[in-house]
Amino acid sequence: MKILDSVLNRDKLKSADQLIFIDYLRQALVNGYSLNASLSLLPKVWDEHSNQLNYVSKKVEAGVSLGDALHEIGFSSTLAAQINMAVIDGNLLSCLEQLSELIRLKNKQLKKLKSELAYPALLVGMMISLLICMQTFLKTEMLDSDWTSNLMLGGLLILVVIAIVFVIKTIQLLNQQDYFALKKLTKFPVIGKVLNLYVHYLVISDLATLLINGFSLQKICQLAAMQPENSLQQVLGKRVRMQLESGVEIKKIIETEYFIPNNLVMLLETGATRSEIGKRALLLSKTLFYELNFKLNNLIVNLQPMCFIFIGICILGMYLKILMPMYHLMEMM
Repeated sequence: MKILDSVLNRDKLKSADQLIFIDYLRQALVNGYSLNASLSLLPKVWDEHSNQLNYVSKKVEAGVSLGDALHEIGFSSTLAAQINMAVIDGNLLSCLEQLSELIRLKNKQLKKLKSELAYPALLVGMMISLLICMQTFLKTEMLDSDWTSNLMLGGLLILVVIAIVFVIKTIQLLNQQDYFALKKLTKFPVIGKVLNLYVHYLVISDLATLLINGFSLQKICQLAAMQPENSLQQVLGKRVRMQLESGVEIKKIIETEYFIPNNLVMLLETGATRSEIGKRALLLSKTLFYELNFKLNNLIVNLQPMCFIFIGICILGMYLKILMPMYHLMEMM
């Protein structure tokens, strides 16, 4: 088992592999297999990751929840919590369909983002390299000591470094995807609002499913608090439960909690049954999903012009780097 654990630590399932796993498991469940039978079948169907799949199957047979086992092989704590809660309320198949759609959307947008930014990124790299070469050449050949052009080159390099650090940090937090990582991401410029909408969608869709199945708000918070440590559901459920036990009104909790959309207040104030509120929340989650898809497309479309603006600044820097020394030479003549 120790050897297997070390293998798992080196070979976590990536996002594309997680999508394949979810699709395989969903198909097995649709075809009438039980959860345990489906997990036992998957290593035979998908030999490439048989070690990880056998590990998950043995863990579930030993009584470990499915989400917790998947968390150990690379699934984020938030996705693991979603799966655990879906198993509890008997909607695993529906949850897998939702996760499959979400991961497909994410992979599609990432692929589109890479294709949109590949050309601008190449141009930026070439421009920066050319500016560095020009800095060295002009300093040697023309003895240029103009601080303005040097300052511009330094500023451009600093901007590139900041952009690279920003991208790396964003990727790390997206892979982590727990409560605190998501909260940091929502503060980031450009992507923050989209990430906040994504979290609202997750919260509302989970809540809708549980309400439709007759769970009370206190029971939902109790289930959420039992999920993987620091997951979105665990932290949020714990915070809401503590406030409810302290006598805080649900309306005030919704308005003060950053990750709970204020739209939920209107649904709860209708005085309808849990099932009816759950159905309305489900409709709200679908609306949030369409809005999320729309904003993701807009975000990707707007990123390329921003890159070309930066390229234009690089080109301006090149011209200044060439013309400044010539201007100083003309002044000296």
